[in-house]
Amino acid sequence: MLEILIVDDEQEISGALKDFFTAKSYKVLVANNGEEALNTVRKHRPHLVFLDIRMPKMDGLSVLRNIRELDKSIKVIMVTAFGTREIVNEAMRLGAVDFIRKPFTLEYLEHDVMEKVNVQLFEDLRNEIDGKDELIDQLQKLNKRVSRNFYQTMLSLATALEGRDQYTHGHSERVDLYSKLIAEELKDKKTTAITNKFLDDLHIESRLHDIGKIAVPDGILNKPNRLTNEEFNEIRRHPGESARILAPLEGIKDHIDVVYSHHERVDGTGYPERKTKESIPLRARIIAVADAFDAMTSDRPYRKAMTRKAAFTELEKNKDKQFDATVVDAFFNAYNKKKDKSNKEAMELIL
Repeated sequence: MLEILIVDDEQEISGALKDFFTAKSYKVLVANNGEEALNTVRKHRPHLVFLDIRMPKMDGLSVLRNIRELDKSIKVIMVTAFGTREIVNEAMRLGAVDFIRKPFTLEYLEHDVMEKVNVQLFEDLRNEIDGKDELIDQLQKLNKRVSRNFYQTMLSLATALEGRDQYTHGHSERVDLYSKLIAEELKDKKTTAITNKFLDDLHIESRLHDIGKIAVPDGILNKPNRLTNEEFNEIRRHPGESARILAPLEGIKDHIDVVYSHHERVDGTGYPERKTKESIPLRARIIAVADAFDAMTSDRPYRKAMTRKAAFTELEKNKDKQFDATVVDAFFNAYNKKKDKSNKEAMELIL
């Protein structure tokens, strides 16, 4: 079992970290000053140390220097609210493998800190089996298989979500197809770098973009008339819920920001964070257009579907406000190429 030592004179922080890692089934040791930390290291030889920089009796850099002399195999991650360039450089020179910043949230622990722990675990495993290439290959294949299984699980959840809402059946699949159509047009125009990986990532993100609606009550999803402000605020929670649902899944983490950002608007009036165009990932801007188009051209409990022409007019009116103009233009151009056989499957959905 991985043994973690947490060294921090602020008991609130050391307690929070201890509770977090204990819940993850790690063995956790705690020291509240530098001298106590070194005694614990001598006695237990932990695998990983979270080490505060500013402490009484002995500062974190001095503790780090002593740990390196005791056992170079122990990984040390520095914890600091005052990470100046000089401190960072000195800590890295002494052998620290990474930093985490104070103050931190549970979400930060789930995302960033666990990622750092997992990196160190994998590095330890590689060192332990150095030269055993076949075993490493098997581990990497297993990781890919597990990631695929997680993705299939998420697709099943997305399908289950649409089953709850009679008005959104097939929505994520259509958004996926529209998004691909836009991206391929952007690729053809060479207005931005669209790689095969970009297209693969977009496929995953467009299929999972509404996964957070699992947390929205059925009565709101299927309400037969317009939503109240309170109900709409409940709907607006779904990007954050998507991020929370996807966060623990290895292999999906790189997609979270796109899923989280697909309701942002390029003029900064969207949600959940009012990001502007420069800070909204391109794939999120693509999904935003595809998502809006499908919503407008689908029946809703309180209105009938718009015509495709009317929907494109709405997209045009909201260029550089809600939507990225380049993305809207790419969608319109792709639509006008409906006779192109390579786009046949997608175009059948929008004709």
